[in-house]
Amino acid sequence: MLEKSQVIAALIEKLESELIAADNASRDAAAYATSEESRAESKWDTQGLEASYLAAGQAGQAKQLANALGTLKGQASELAAPRTSIQRGALFNCKLGRMTEWFFFAPSGGGETLSVDETEVTVITADSPLAHRLLGLSAGSDFTLPNGAPGSVLTVM
Repeated sequence: MLEKSQVIAALIEKLESELIAADNASRDAAAYATSEESRAESKWDTQGLEASYLAAGQAGQAKQLANALGTLKGQASELAAPRTSIQRGALFNCKLGRMTEWFFFAPSGGGETLSVDETEVTVITADSPLAHRLLGLSAGSDFTLPNGAPGSVLTVM
């Protein structure tokens, strides 16, 4: 049986891994931006400028991941509490057409796909169109997806 604490731990682990990668990419881009290789050879050569933009973007992504990770870790015990309706912290599965899918409603990490005990879990956040459709529903509730396809909530934990 899928356990919410495992899903939260898997999401934290995945975001930590992405943060390390983003941090490394940011450092590499910054090092290249200030290296002799990226020095302008003419007034039209923008390689160094482009490298500095890349470094700034990578640093921004790392900062967003660090903030998301901090939020998730800070709310982990609250998120692990049982839920009876779809809201932040809910682990739930839905029947979507002929398929059954698991979701975790988190404060951050939307769009991540986790593999927990050989079960795929998609992370959604309040910004997700699916979250807007499902917010407040409980097991046994039916809904319609934006594309008109029917769905039903099977389990909420």
